[in-house]
Amino acid sequence: MVGCLMLKRIHNIDDEILAEAWIRYPYLQYFCGEAHFQHKFPCDPSDFVHFRKRIGEQGIEKIFGYSVQIHGKGAMSKQSVSVTTVQGNNTSFPTDAKLAKKVIDKSNAIAQREGIEQRQTYKRLSKQLVRDTLNGKHPRGRKKAEKAKRKLRTLAGRQIRELVRKLSKESLEKYHEQMGLFRRAINQQTFDKDKLYSIHKPFTACFAKGKAHKPYEFGNKIGLVMNPKNLLILGIKAFEGNPHDNQTIEPLLEQMQKNLGCQPEEVVYDRGGSGKAKIGQTVISTPKPLMKADNSYQRRKKRKKFRRRAAIEPAIGHLKSQFRMEQNYLLGNSFPKINAMLAATGWNLKKLMEKPKNELKSFFQFPLQCLNDKIYQLILSW
Repeated sequence: MVGCLMLKRIHNIDDEILAEAWIRYPYLQYFCGEAHFQHKFPCDPSDFVHFRKRIGEQGIEKIFGYSVQIHGKGAMSKQSVSVTTVQGNNTSFPTDAKLAKKVIDKSNAIAQREGIEQRQTYKRLSKQLVRDTLNGKHPRGRKKAEKAKRKLRTLAGRQIRELVRKLSKESLEKYHEQMGLFRRAINQQTFDKDKLYSIHKPFTACFAKGKAHKPYEFGNKIGLVMNPKNLLILGIKAFEGNPHDNQTIEPLLEQMQKNLGCQPEEVVYDRGGSGKAKIGQTVISTPKPLMKADNSYQRRKKRKKFRRRAAIEPAIGHLKSQFRMEQNYLLGNSFPKINAMLAATGWNLKKLMEKPKNELKSFFQFPLQCLNDKIYQLILSW
């Protein structure tokens, strides 16, 4: 099961496709420890959900720790680079009307499950009201959209109060947390802090990115530490809410201490990490204006150090596009952390797979210099 979790991230495939590929390719079976070829996948693909829940965050962190330790001395580095990014959650763009509509639908589902007879379900009316809120910024439709939003909130509040009246005490305790989320969704105002953006993933936070194509992102903040030489991920964590970047460095250093038994002497960060010059024995370096007293060598050294920090940015792009960190499709409060650590595990194992490939290229490079250029390039590509 652990081998399948790794293969899923290395090859960027989902649970069902992995089960089909596992039967088709003996290399995948050998990676998972099978001694003989198997003609049937040993479990149902849905069992991966239960397995991830069973081992939890601690089990996944152990797997990630081993993916770092397997590199040996290659993981050690006196200097590390760090940055934060956003891992999106599997939610649509949140609006007040959508949240109120979801509250109505979920209240109806609870009533049907508990056998409660409702005065009215508002299914058809709520659909029409959501349509009325579309394009609500246009001058002609603004009043109609605002009126529809208020009406949706009123209907949602009515459904909640009816459930509270008619549910038994045991059922009220059972749905206490869910009812709290419903009330929070319909009572929150525009400029409130810690707003609720998703009912099925209440830990989702909003991040203002300032990009033209994506002004806001909705998910969780991810902090990671990398080795600047071989771009190996040494530590990765997901954080609740929107903490300042300098608050994310210390938990990552603690994770490095746990996995490697040591911490770097220096962590190179961007300007977002300013505020803490030192954590324990580790120096936090952020870009600053060059000092007049610096000689040319010192200036070159500083420029080179902070330019190398930029190498972490394309690595984040690859983690999102090729290792399933763009969106977290797993459901649960701990799964943003689990998804990020599994993505980092896949990245580290892919780096490990590149080593024999590069060694093979360097082995063939010298003796083949005398051959024709076309043959040389052909063998190198092979």
